[in-house]
Amino acid sequence: MNPVRFPFGPADVQSVAAAANIAITVENGGLTYVKISALTAATTITATVPADMPNGGKLIIELPCGATARDTTFSTGFTGAVVTGVINKTKVASFIYIDGSFIQESVNQIN
Repeated sequence: MNPVRFPFGPADVQSVAAAANIAITVENGGLTYVKISALTAATTITATVPADMPNGGKLIIELPCGATARDTTFSTGFTGAVVTGVINKTKVASFIYIDGSFIQESVNQIN
């Protein structure tokens, strides 16, 4: 994968194995990009952020489905709707950090 650039420095890029529960640690107040392997079950994602996380931090999460559609729920650290998976498609959810929570901005299917 090519390096992801963001104003004021490189983004934090994380590759995460699919699981029923995924915990993400966000340490970059700029951009964090999370690529999850093909979902194997309905998934719940939580986020841990530092106390000094600035408002405006961005988080982008890839949510790929294989032969079975899998839904993703965002829990602790998030405010957002469930993302409904589509067979053999990938959705990307983007969030902005505001006052203690990653607020869902958009969800797009990319293939």
